[in-house]
Amino acid sequence: MNPTENTADQANNPPIILDPISDAAIAQFVESSEIDMNSVCEGFKCGTVAILGRPNAGKSTLLNSLLESEFSGTSDRPQTTRQNIKGILQRYEEDMETKEKKWTGQLVLVDTPGVNLKKGLLDRSMYTSIEEATRSVDIKIWVADCRGFEQDLDDIAMGRQGREDRLALWLKEQVQKDTNTKWILVLSKIDTRSKAALLPLIEKANEILPEFQDIVPLAAIRGLKDEKSNVVSLLNILDKNNPENDPLYPEESWTDLNSRELLRNLIRENIFRTSYKEVPYECDCSIDFWTEPNGKRKMHEVDATIIVARDSLKRILVGKGGQKIKEIGMTVRNRYEQVTGEKIVLRLFVKVIEKWHMLPTKLKDLGYSSGN
Repeated sequence: MNPTENTADQANNPPIILDPISDAAIAQFVESSEIDMNSVCEGFKCGTVAILGRPNAGKSTLLNSLLESEFSGTSDRPQTTRQNIKGILQRYEEDMETKEKKWTGQLVLVDTPGVNLKKGLLDRSMYTSIEEATRSVDIKIWVADCRGFEQDLDDIAMGRQGREDRLALWLKEQVQKDTNTKWILVLSKIDTRSKAALLPLIEKANEILPEFQDIVPLAAIRGLKDEKSNVVSLLNILDKNNPENDPLYPEESWTDLNSRELLRNLIRENIFRTSYKEVPYECDCSIDFWTEPNGKRKMHEVDATIIVARDSLKRILVGKGGQKIKEIGMTVRNRYEQVTGEKIVLRLFVKVIEKWHMLPTKLKDLGYSSGN
């Protein structure tokens, strides 16, 4: 089949042929493992942390840094994350006598779509995902780009809705009504401001939003070992406020994404990173065919379809002579192998489904919430 083929039957009824998740993926995906309660120590801590913020505030970058992995899609474009993604951070302490590493805690970190109060069907679906993620969590982190947050604080102080997205007063309402949850304010991208400008911003935030129990400034994040980023300070606060509970996931788990969801996330991330203007916002992806390795096949074989709303977008993504779609496929295969250690044969197709993001049945097929 031609990778750019677009037939009406396939567009309306894409084939879904999904094999069970491979047991070989036990170290990567939680479906294939159970919790060994014998390894859970007394006083074990486990809590859920929702990471919230405007689109492109740095939420996914923060999650990837805490996990020291890059599986949650990031780009310099808003809406890279459209559904909740859980990252599971296992916590350990060294036994003073035996010097052995002991499993002592678990932080379930939920990366959410950027908060968006628009009324489109896809926008409402993403907002529903945020509501689901924050319904019963122990800690909420609001990630704010420090370059625009002072305007939010001024709008809150004056009782104004704020920027076009009306999020300033929305944020104030959220922290005021949710007093049972610990709120942490993360000021991201502080390396873009001078220290002289940052300290007054923190003081202003303390005055106008006293509901935030902690304010943590973060520079460009390059992992836990990057002392300049200050991400370790945030992790210490999370550990301190992590409640005593049994673990929610096995010790070897680091995400609740199965392999198909991970691959779909990586495909969409690549489109956001390499496409411009409206292209990423009118695209999505479905995994249509997945086979597991067996005696003859040494790798997963996968068919994935990039769905676009217009013919012009299809031409952009395919590229001259199919070069663009080949580059997307090659990059995604490499990223998937880096994250999971598994090799795949990936066949990418591009199909036009006009106004797909306005069709409830299509959004449901793609796994989005109803948005009611």
